[in-house]
Amino acid sequence: MLGGRIIFFFVGLFVFSSANAGADEECAKLITTRCEVCHYKTRICESLGKKSKSVWKRTVGNMVSYGAQLNKDEQQQLVDCLSGPSTDITDLCGK
Repeated sequence: MLGGRIIFFFVGLFVFSSANAGADEECAKLITTRCEVCHYKTRICESLGKKSKSVWKRTVGNMVSYGAQLNKDEQQQLVDCLSGPSTDITDLCGK
């Protein structure tokens, strides 16, 4: 019984970490394909760790009002990634 729980735990952990890795990759892709259309990467990277989640939400909302092509799910994902920030974004920014 205990062995089954341990296996279940590690399978769940693997699935969760794989899903997060995919989400992290998606974060960098959103930055490079959507944000860098108008902004240099350095402008985005300079704000990492300086803005709260609510400020990032307002910033992303403003960018959408200026024409950024992000649906609601992508907006939320970007806010989550930037306010974290996710590992792929810190790698992208060299932090």
